[in-house]
Order: sequence, then structure tokens, then C-alpha cells
Amino acid sequence: MVVAIKSPFTQTRVAQGLEETVRSRVSFGKFRMVYFPHPGCVAENVTFARSAGAEDRPPLVSIQRLEVEAHYADIAFRPGYIALVTLKGLVVHVPPGGAGSGLTSQTTESTDVRVGKIVADGALLEVERSDGGAPLKFEMHSLTVRSYGHHDAWSYHVSMKNAEPPGEITSEGKFGPLNLENLGTTPVSGSYKFQQADLGAFPGIGGTLSSTGDFAGRLGEVGVRGTIDIPDFNVTTSDHVVHLTSKFSANVNGTNGDVFLKQVQASFLETSVAGSGSVAGKPGQKGKTTSLDLEVDKGRIQDLLQLFLKAKHGPLNGVTSFKTHVVIPPQGRPFLNEVTLRGDFGIGQAAFTKPSRQAQMDDLSSRASGEKKVQDKEKTKATPQPAADDPENVVLNLQGHLEVQDGIAKFSELSFSVPGASARMNGTYNLLNEQIDFHGTLKTEAELSQETTGIKSALLKPFDPLFKRKKAGAVIPVKMTGTYRNPEFGFDVAGAAKTK
Repeated sequence: MVVAIKSPFTQTRVAQGLEETVRSRVSFGKFRMVYFPHPGCVAENVTFARSAGAEDRPPLVSIQRLEVEAHYADIAFRPGYIALVTLKGLVVHVPPGGAGSGLTSQTTESTDVRVGKIVADGALLEVERSDGGAPLKFEMHSLTVRSYGHHDAWSYHVSMKNAEPPGEITSEGKFGPLNLENLGTTPVSGSYKFQQADLGAFPGIGGTLSSTGDFAGRLGEVGVRGTIDIPDFNVTTSDHVVHLTSKFSANVNGTNGDVFLKQVQASFLETSVAGSGSVAGKPGQKGKTTSLDLEVDKGRIQDLLQLFLKAKHGPLNGVTSFKTHVVIPPQGRPFLNEVTLRGDFGIGQAAFTKPSRQAQMDDLSSRASGEKKVQDKEKTKATPQPAADDPENVVLNLQGHLEVQDGIAKFSELSFSVPGASARMNGTYNLLNEQIDFHGTLKTEAELSQETTGIKSALLKPFDPLFKRKKAGAVIPVKMTGTYRNPEFGFDVAGAAKTK
């Protein structure tokens, strides 16, 4: 009887201690005290209510079964110390942005309770989104907290399923002191392993990600450094997969999942990409917008094209450099319809990988220089054709400005040169149906009539004066239309009229 009267585990005292810790009114479905073999209590259907006016929403915290175990010696010599707390069926709802709008201000006192170990296997953490979308759900396979105290940092070990992208996380470190009135200010630090993350959860990309790293900061702004490995990264519009690796540093808002990339260095095939940006929500917008600044210095154009094209081989080989800004809004449209891009690029030494296309460029180059086409079949047979994997570099200084929106790639100030000729063009490429529409001028070293033979040359001879340049051959309006797989090159009659 004396133990029962002196026990700190009466329903009133336990409720008071929980309310001081969580800053919320607590209620029990059932409650009973335990005396043997250890003092403590068992409570069922425990709930922590939201503030007034939010009663129609799920409780901040609910627990199917709460078991508290202490030692008689601790009651006598270490008041407030509890050896073990077991939480079964724990569900935590975090308000939007981690703010404490759902907490009551019932008490300003703080508890002196300290817990040696808390076990909450099977717990569920739900983080509400500020945009009203479905909450992020983190399923805890196992969760162990040690040395818990309201005013102290406590250590933890967790194994859980991540919300977005889905994957398995194991992490250990320190957390706290806990501030449920403003969860974002709670300190956190530790290390993590993220495995089997399915990137297919994000529109436009796929692959299985693994990552390791460490982190420190406050829950609303956690500094993270780590590495990423994706052996099968792919853009869903392409049939190719590449092995992508990356090192990064970022700030992560643990209360809403926003990620701000400070520095990223990614590599795939033989190309490296440096980047920075964010994957974050915007006020009044559902989902998160991806905004990236990317830069490649002396990469391979064939590596980049392989990410996006369905063809077995890209149309060009060469060394490329570019800077671009990419935005992917969360509108729910297909990737190529949603992505917007703006940037400048250059390819110093490019060559067509398809032998027939390379032959066309060789012919263009020889005619532009005033050389006649080889008509002898035997000579043609003897002339080596460039191999797809080791073509001769004949397209030089390909550069221009690119903007992509609504599935249309718009090129401006596009220029390139081949031996004996240079070109400037503007036009569009439809990423959805592969339609090409480019128009511009070709400047050659030879006169227009020198570039053809026979009747065609005689017919074009009178037009030479229209295309004359000082100390050079001709300025020829040209166009490139058709499709990516079957382009058509020709004389641009409309362009000629404008030139005249």
C-alpha cells in the first residue's frame, strides 16, 4: 500500500509528465499500474491532442500501448529516472513546416524525467505538407533512443523506409533537446546509409540509388555531405542506362523535405558535371520544383546525348563545354513537356558517328573548297569510310544558345565550320516527334557554281553574284528540315529572297 501511494506511476502523474514533455493534453483509453517484477505502468490508446480548433484532425501523437518500466532502487535514489519505455503502435503527425500550430500552451514547466532507453519499433512518422498534398510517411522498422532527457541531446539508432524517394535508410547519431513548439530548431547530427532508393518516384528519371554520408545542424536546416552511386541511371525517354556517381554537399529541411544543393560533382561514362540548385516547394504550389545550374567543362557530347536519345549511337562525337539552367516544375506532365532549359554550349571537335552522314559532310567540305566530287567508283570504293566508333573530326567549333520549353528545343546563334566552309543557323528541334527546322547561311571558299558539276553547275552559274563575298566564294542560304533520323539538306529559296 505504501508503494502504491508513493509510486510516481499513477495515471495523474504519468499524464502530467507526458504533457510537460510534449506540450499537449494527453488522454488514456486504459491505464493500470504495475508493481512486479518492476514498478511501472501500462497505458493503452494514448493520444496527444492538437490545439483548440484542430480537433477534427488526427492527434499529434497516438500510441496503441505504452509500457513504462523502472527499478525500485531508482525510485529511492534517482527520482525521475526510468529504465525502459516501450512504445507500440506509435504514430507522430508533424504539422506543416514543423511549426507548433497543433500544440497547446497548457503548461510552461518542463519535466525532469530521464529515460535510459526508449524502444519504438514499427513507429510511423507523418510529415504534413504545406501545399496540402499527401503527407510524407516514414515507416520505422526499428527505433531505439538512449539517454533521453528533455533538456539534453539523446542518441538514436533507426532503420526505416524513406518517404520520397522510397528506399531503406539506416542512421545513428544524436537528436535534441527536442523542441516540439518549433521542431525545425531541434539539433540533429549523425551518419546515414540510404539504399535501394527508387528514382522512378520522380517524373522523367529512373534508377536505383544508394548513398552514404554524415549530417549536422538543426532539423529545419541540416547540412549534409555524402556520396551517391546509381549503377542504372536513366532518363525515361531514352533506352540507355549509365553508371552515375556523385559527391555532394547540401542543406536539407527535415520538416518538409526541401533540398538545397550547394555543390554537386557528378560523373558518368567519361564526362563530369558540376551543379548546384534546389528541389523545393513553393508557396501555393503542390509538389516540389527542381531548379539546377549545371556546367560541363571538356566533357563528351556523345555521353550527354546518350542520356536522352533512343538511338543506339548519338549523332556526334566530340569534346563539349556548356553552362545551363534547368527547371522542372511539378505539373504532372511528361518530363520532356515539363522541363525548361536555357544555356550556351560549344563543341570544339565534333564528328558524325554515322558513316553516311560523315560522307555527306566530307562531300560538303570538298565542294565548299572548290574540289570536284570523286566520280570514279573505284576511287570511291578505295576511299576509306569513317567508322562509327572512330570517325574523322570534320565539324569544328559547333556552338550556340539553346532554350527548351514545352518539348521544343530552340537554337539561336548556332554556328559551326567544316574545312572550306562555315555556317550560321537558327531553328528548332521537336523533342517529342524529332522534327527539325533550321535555316541559315553557308559561307564557302569556292563560288557556288564550283560546288556542283554538269547541268546543275551551268544553271547555278548566273546566281554566283548573289552569293559573292569579298575575298571569298559564296554565301548560300541553306536549310535543314525533316526528322532527326532522316534529315533533309537543301538550298533555302526563302532565305535567298531575303538575302537578295
